Amino acid sequence: MKLKRRYLPEGEELGVHWERYADGHPWRLKRKRDFGDVNPQLVREAAVNAAARMGKAVQAVKDRRFPEKYMWVQFADHEIGLGEPCPCGSRKLLRLHTYFARCPACHALLLLSKSSVALAEGDEDEQPEEESEAPAGQAATLLEQLEDVRLSRIRRSGEREVYRGYGIRGGTLVMVIAEFAAAPNEPLDPEEALDRAADVHVVPMSQLEDLLDTSILVGRDEAEWDLVL
Repeated sequence: MKLKRRYLPEGEELGVHWERYADGHPWRLKRKRDFGDVNPQLVREAAVNAAARMGKAVQAVKDRRFPEKYMWVQFADHEIGLGEPCPCGSRKLLRLHTYFARCPACHALLLLSKSSVALAEGDEDEQPEEESEAPAGQAATLLEQLEDVRLSRIRRSGEREVYRGYGIRGGTLVMVIAEFAAAPNEPLDPEEALDRAADVHVVPMSQLEDLLDTSILVGRDEAEWDLVL
């Protein structure tokens, strides 16, 4: 017998403090930690309800690797169709991601509707897959691919904490520059690193040997690093 799908009632937000995640950054929410022990599909509906209450738009998708455990959410100021102007009237928009753009006139973060993106890409007869790539989630994916990561905090840039260090990728030693969403008065905990990862860059150490003494990095004790993954 096929079970009837459950839907959340209008306005139900599952008791999640959505304002914490409405800063425009991508967040990876964890089942039983950030939301209750419920199907992530209900979390998507709760996020949509919260976005409607706050006058925002939201993209919420299940994590590709652990769809029953994690949910990616990213709130935007408005949702528009691809090719449409910003609500402020500006048509000069900066494309940040497949489904996100920034208006340089009013600085609004804009969510591009999936249907308009699909039509622009020539998929008139097909709807985009419900589980598309996580919103700006490439940073967490790249960080997850690294081993023996050692990072030191070097500065804060706006709403991000910038770290630099090294790790191993596919058996190759690489320099790592990572940015994480900052949290007020909260140090970055290793368990939160993937959730707060906003941008990650890696460069093979072999390409840097003529520019710097890489032994300065790899020769430090573990206790000297701010973040060890």
